[in-house]
Amino acid sequence: MENAQCAALVAVPAARLFNVLGYSPIERTLLALQKTGVKTTWLLSYEPAALRKHLSKNLRRMDLHFFLPSEMEAAKQQLLTQNPTAIFNFQQPLVVDISVLEDMLKMARTHPVISAASGEITLVTTSGRFQTSPTLTEIEIGQRSCHPVSNDAELREVKKRLMRNLTKPADGWVSRHLNRRFSKQVSSLLAYTPITPTMFTAMNGLVAFAPVYFIYQGGYRNWLIGAAIYQLASILDGVDGELARLKMQHSKFGQWLDTFIDFISGVAILLALALGVQSTDPISMLPVAGYLAVLAGVLSIISLSFYVVRTGFGGNFRINYSFYDSDSRWARFMLSVKFLGQRDFYIFFSLLLAIVGLLPWALVYFAVMAALIFILSLQSHFLVKTA
Repeated sequence: MENAQCAALVAVPAARLFNVLGYSPIERTLLALQKTGVKTTWLLSYEPAALRKHLSKNLRRMDLHFFLPSEMEAAKQQLLTQNPTAIFNFQQPLVVDISVLEDMLKMARTHPVISAASGEITLVTTSGRFQTSPTLTEIEIGQRSCHPVSNDAELREVKKRLMRNLTKPADGWVSRHLNRRFSKQVSSLLAYTPITPTMFTAMNGLVAFAPVYFIYQGGYRNWLIGAAIYQLASILDGVDGELARLKMQHSKFGQWLDTFIDFISGVAILLALALGVQSTDPISMLPVAGYLAVLAGVLSIISLSFYVVRTGFGGNFRINYSFYDSDSRWARFMLSVKFLGQRDFYIFFSLLLAIVGLLPWALVYFAVMAALIFILSLQSHFLVKTA
């Protein structure tokens, strides 16, 4: 049903157009429908000309048909001539999470009529239209957004819910408890600007590579500046994904760009630290660990890139490590220490080492983690082959 031909009918009452983090509620409704795969929508509005003008900026690619509320029957008849397999019916514009609409489509495989938000949205399939009294199934919204905005109190609540939902289940401890506290503030401001997630990814890439200069110079002051800038880049690294969710502007190119900037900047900083330590202390063995970390890091990038191409995950490096689906002691141990290999943690750990003047010892830590990630990624390739 996800790939079915779906249409939508949205009633738009005459009301104040609230600005919900850069978009009005009707824009958010239509963008969510568009991202769900709905290409054609019929709009019932008392001011169709003004509504058309309002939507022309952000919804140029969507096929929109405008009718007065008194022309509802004509709108329905025109809609049905398209012979859609399912129709979304919105009683009013809603700030709705894309996953709510996706869940409704999934349920439509077996249920003729699905509703959400106490009937504010219904999805009627072809079979449901031809049943005299189809069974109505309501889905759970939970903590997701699926709310109208008709006053200032509702606006505050919806904004709060949108910002809270920017935290991802896959976030590491540092991201969840530190980085997101700051990145969400930046995202809430940028949501009102024309800056796209990909544009911000490129801008933050400049910040991510800036530590290379300071770390290569060596010395406590330079190490501390470099590590602090790297931590700043780690905080800002969450902004592009948050903007993508707030503006509903996800793209595979942006995901790949973000991932490779993360990896390549990390390898460059490792190499700069190893070279810097070797130039100031030629007899130290720490640079050897750094070069091994760089080698393992490059091999991990190649392995992980090949993996996501094979599995079709796009730029998100979601790896099915073997310990994810096991209940052995080893698997439980690996899950408990998984945070040690997450980017947010090792960048913050590097800052702590820099503060106490021990940043070069991060090379040993990086060497062990990069080698382990490379080995586990190779194992994941075999899991894909035998699946």
